[in-house]
Amino acid sequence: MGLFDSFKKNSSAAPAATTANNPDTQELDFMSAIEAHVRWKVRLENYIDGNNAEKLDPDIVCQDNQCILGKWIYGAGQKYKDNPLFEEIRVVHTDFHKGAAQIIRMSDAGEKTAAMDMVQRGDHYKNSQRIKSKLARLHIELKGGEE
Repeated sequence: MGLFDSFKKNSSAAPAATTANNPDTQELDFMSAIEAHVRWKVRLENYIDGNNAEKLDPDIVCQDNQCILGKWIYGAGQKYKDNPLFEEIRVVHTDFHKGAAQIIRMSDAGEKTAAMDMVQRGDHYKNSQRIKSKLARLHIELKGGEE
């Protein structure tokens, strides 16, 4: 069984990243949170290439508590704050958002090649991979504790 197989069996088609509308008080839909961070790669690539009318504000993007995962980390997820894996996710998630903001600033300054390299191969790419892996591991760990 692969690392993400558990998600495929348990994830719903609903786009919500929590089991209810309020991420501060509900459990996280781990697969939706992973998918949301995967989509950031495409958003950033499109932004750098100018293929998207979306205006990304680096002063907002750098805030790690504005997305569904961040709201959960600083809300309902705090019950896991003593779990070392949870803390690793929080740190990598913060770095992910700081990196995304840096990429936007680089693109806005005309450093498009360097910005694209960060998205596709640099630290931002690595942090994206780490978030996916660590969220999958935390999901499996927490699910195992319930059974």
